[in-house]
Amino acid sequence: MSFFKKLFNKSPETSNQPQINKEGFEQTQKKDFQSFDELFELHAGLSFEKQLNFGELIGPHPWQFDMNSGTISFADKLVFPVQVIGSLSFNDSSLMWGWANTQSGIPEHLLQQSNQLKSVGEEKNIEELTNAHYHVPEGFEHRMGMIACGLFNAKSYYCANYGQGTLVVTLEADSIPSINKSDVQNVLTKFPQLIQNMDVNHRNAFLNYLIDRDFQIKTGVNSVEGIYQNSSIIAEFDDIGRLTGLKGNLA
Repeated sequence: MSFFKKLFNKSPETSNQPQINKEGFEQTQKKDFQSFDELFELHAGLSFEKQLNFGELIGPHPWQFDMNSGTISFADKLVFPVQVIGSLSFNDSSLMWGWANTQSGIPEHLLQQSNQLKSVGEEKNIEELTNAHYHVPEGFEHRMGMIACGLFNAKSYYCANYGQGTLVVTLEADSIPSINKSDVQNVLTKFPQLIQNMDVNHRNAFLNYLIDRDFQIKTGVNSVEGIYQNSSIIAEFDDIGRLTGLKGNLA
């Protein structure tokens, strides 16, 4: 079975109709994707929140990458295992995926996720994931980091600026705090930050963000409502999916 099929195929236990409670909300499943933009929409929300949390953990400390140990460290005390996703050159705004960077001698075990992204691109015919080296728009390094972070359920991603470019990695460590899904307030504060900083379909990204945070969801023509435990959130959108209102009733 292909990698992306493993992600989206449902087991017999979950292939039935979603359970709907008396208010009409349901535990919604994510849809499959057909493009790089759709893949980004699936993971942008939660990955953005993870990266903000990670930024608070490491603070302003400089980073150091040790390719032999496969770790990135901050202030000599915060050390995290990484997967190398790719890099971005500031000289010509060009991206190189980790799997294509044969000259840097990156160990193969640090390229597992990068290689899996290539495989997903080949199976889904997504050029952005299969082209080894090409020019990209501003902020693309964060898009690739968010996709990898979400697709592989990493604790966070990080864009390590080395002066002439950026190295994009995902991170795994128990010392990185997991998302506190009970803190529904974060949805109200973090999602507006996401759409201010990233070009993404607001409605689709918001819906997938709530799914990742285990909300039960009810959708309308121009609205997405979610409930988690005793808290509720409603987002309203215009006809082209741009956010026009966001409010919550928090427990």
